[in-house]
Amino acid sequence: MINIVLCIAALVSAPMTLERIVAVVGSEPVLHSDVISLLIESGIDQETAFEIETSSPSYQLAMEQIIEEKLLVEAARREGIYPDRQEIEDAVDESMAEVRGGFNSNQEFMDYLGSTGMTIAALRDSHTSLMGDRIASENYVRFRAGAAMSAMPFDAMAFFEENQEIVQEVLAPTNLSWIYLPVLPSDTQEAEDLLSEVRTLIETGEITFSAAAATYSQDASATTGGDLGWFSRGDMTAAFEGVVYSLEPGEIAGPFLTPFGVHLVKLTDRDEERVRASHIIIIAQLIPADLDRTVGQAEQIVIDLEAGMDFAAAVNDFSLDPDPRNTDGYMGTVNVGAWEGEMRDTVINLEAGEVSHPVMVEQDMAVAIFKASEDQTTDWEDFSVDELNSMLQSVYWQNYYSGMLESLRSDIPVVVNFQ
Repeated sequence: MINIVLCIAALVSAPMTLERIVAVVGSEPVLHSDVISLLIESGIDQETAFEIETSSPSYQLAMEQIIEEKLLVEAARREGIYPDRQEIEDAVDESMAEVRGGFNSNQEFMDYLGSTGMTIAALRDSHTSLMGDRIASENYVRFRAGAAMSAMPFDAMAFFEENQEIVQEVLAPTNLSWIYLPVLPSDTQEAEDLLSEVRTLIETGEITFSAAAATYSQDASATTGGDLGWFSRGDMTAAFEGVVYSLEPGEIAGPFLTPFGVHLVKLTDRDEERVRASHIIIIAQLIPADLDRTVGQAEQIVIDLEAGMDFAAAVNDFSLDPDPRNTDGYMGTVNVGAWEGEMRDTVINLEAGEVSHPVMVEQDMAVAIFKASEDQTTDWEDFSVDELNSMLQSVYWQNYYSGMLESLRSDIPVVVNFQ
């Protein structure tokens, strides 16, 4: 996220008039420049942010976020928990130091400010006002959260059944299946041949696995004989975990490919949820053609599915699902609301039985095709007690927070598109 200090500086050099009022909360105006600053801070490039229409969904969402913050700020003032001057100064100092750290030198930072026409003093003054309001809104949320969460119910499933609308909004539980295609490196034959020879040496007793790792492996685990320690599902790349979790202690697998290269792996121990393994890796770099190849494969699978190919058959033929428990690619109930970006936007809108377009997952190291199950009945008993409690906290707090904002809106007047 772009630091708000740089957002303020960028707004000074904006190629258009920004200072117009777009809303009023109580007696506090929401400026067009406030909205533009938040859009830039959220990752939209400056040129796009400066040209965005006020009627666009992105602009309206950003304006609504500012309105909510100003409601919380006003509530904080009424409760007497607005931050004092020293607290604000300390926060500004920390933020200014952070943004300076993003430049190679203080002079480079000063040159940047000079290019925007802003001085350190003016930047600090603008930032101080904004930082005070942000701390105030955070303070008020913490102030209300303690009392709210102390009254949280104990029966998660009963609460979910009674509050299905907010459950859908926050968690978006969806019964999903998927086809998982890791992006694998090309031109690995030499590495695969080498590790095949190494495996033979290990299995014939000519070298131990740890000695082979120390000799051949190309990552930091070579210094520990390839030992990766204990890990759980989700700690490693899915293509690697899929192989490891299929082994019994003492078993060796490979050579096999993951997005990082070519591996041999030996499972050394396991308990109910975790495993301990050692590996030998010959590193291979992914290139754009590898991603293009995998996306192309996924697109063709979607075309074939739309033409009538059975989804379970496609899973069997193409998917390298890392979790062998996912029968026919079935993932069970997934809280899609906790996902982010394209994954969330794509899957949350799937109708029952619908198949998604290919979606990048695992930081572009895999491509997935999702299918929403025909039966969308959520079985909360599939979740552990800890998972249910965590979900209950999320849903309960969001329900409380929405009600709190409604109450503040009824008490503090909000006028939108004020001219």
